[in-house]
Amino acid sequence: MDQDSFLSQADFVAPLNSGKQDYIGAFAVSAGFGQEEVCLKFLSEQDDYSNIMVKALTDRLAEALAEYLHVWVRKELWGYSPDETLTPE
Repeated sequence: MDQDSFLSQADFVAPLNSGKQDYIGAFAVSAGFGQEEVCLKFLSEQDDYSNIMVKALTDRLAEALAEYLHVWVRKELWGYSPDETLTPE
């Protein structure tokens, strides 16, 4: 697939010299506060399996929270897509 141009997030923000006030929204999620200490404990005990499971679990929980927040913002908080019926797939 050959493309002549590639878009970035900055392409959707009004340039400063346009005179338009523009906004960008963002949020960060985590389910891993304290994860490093728990993983270090498992590593010191040579428990690789538990170390990997803690990392996988905190990663999946953070992803799930991000998905939930995206739906909440679109459908309820900002309400620009209240009738959306998207599925995780």
